[in-house]
Amino acid sequence: MTALLAPKPDRQLGSRPRLRPVAAPRRQLRRAGFVAVVAAILGIGMVGVLILTTVLQDQAFEVQRRQSTANALANELSDLEAEVTQARSMQSLAVAAQKLGMKPNPNPVQLRLTDGKLVGEPSKVLGGEVPSVRYITEEQAERELEARHVAEAKRKAEAEAKKKAEAEKKAEAKRKAEAKKQAEAKKQADAAGAAAAGGDQ
Repeated sequence: MTALLAPKPDRQLGSRPRLRPVAAPRRQLRRAGFVAVVAAILGIGMVGVLILTTVLQDQAFEVQRRQSTANALANELSDLEAEVTQARSMQSLAVAAQKLGMKPNPNPVQLRLTDGKLVGEPSKVLGGEVPSVRYITEEQAERELEARHVAEAKRKAEAEAKKKAEAEKKAEAKRKAEAKKQAEAKKQADAAGAAAAGGDQ
């Protein structure tokens, strides 16, 4: 078996390219870019949070305005319901009926709806059938209410005056008691001084 020898490469030192050290990559640019990206993300996040907070605050104010409007409407509704209830009351209906010239009937006649028959004996109402019932107009009611307020104010003023007079009376009694105590103390001091002067002689 024969072996063929490969030709030796022609090694020339001058033809081989020279190796040079590669410069290290500039990491400052990468760091600066990363910092810029992080700062931009943080800035966008803060602006987003600020916008979201502003929108939520505006919505809270709007909800508060709507709630106050709803409360005002609920109060108005309750006032109107109270007025309707007052207008439907027996007293208001009786006053309205009296203004129309109607009078109370103690013996009413009822109509039975099933057959249309009247139950009871109809009689003419003269107005004196119920003497204990007294209807007053709104003006009369206002005058009576004003008279009650005046009487209540007068009663309160009298009570205050009485209370003040009692307080003054107590203060005067206290002053008199203090003056009497001082007079007695002075009298005792004078008596003690006279006794001491008599003992010295």
